[in-house]
Amino acid sequence: MREIKVYDDSRQPPEWNALLTPSQCAVFFRRWGSEAPLSSEGAPFARFRDSTFLLFDSIEDARQFCEAKVQQHPDLCCEIFDRFGKARPPLMVVVHPRNAPRDEFSLSSVRKRNVAAVLLVLTGIVLVWWDQRAGWWMVAPTYIGLTMMLVALRLLYWNRGRQEYTVEQKKRVAEHLAREKQERGEST
Repeated sequence: MREIKVYDDSRQPPEWNALLTPSQCAVFFRRWGSEAPLSSEGAPFARFRDSTFLLFDSIEDARQFCEAKVQQHPDLCCEIFDRFGKARPPLMVVVHPRNAPRDEFSLSSVRKRNVAAVLLVLTGIVLVWWDQRAGWWMVAPTYIGLTMMLVALRLLYWNRGRQEYTVEQKKRVAEHLAREKQERGEST
């Protein structure tokens, strides 16, 4: 593990992710619920340009380090990136267990959106039925009911995006692990 400045004008090439080999990963720290960079000890940087990241040779070492850090500093969020940097979502995001349920991609958030979608559809159907029984003269219940059903579809679409994100993330982690294994095999 090495600590490296993200912004170093003297570095060639200047991009931080160009320092990573295909099997290495970078860990960035930020406050949970914020994008403000922090040190690995959870302290804010005096200037944004002073921010750093940690370079690891294996994703497993990075994950273990991050899990230990979030136990010490519960408001810390650790993001593990591969050589593609922040052009892609992180390979892993490690947060304290108390913060995990509040993440939009957590299973409890998905469950809540599913329940909300079902309730919105049912309520929307009742409103449209009510307007239909009244001879369609009220209009507002139908409008509100259809809007509720559209919101429900949006919530379900959001959950579908979470599933695709999870599948893609697992695939990228597996590819990264294969690159690590290949590099270790070539060097031994």
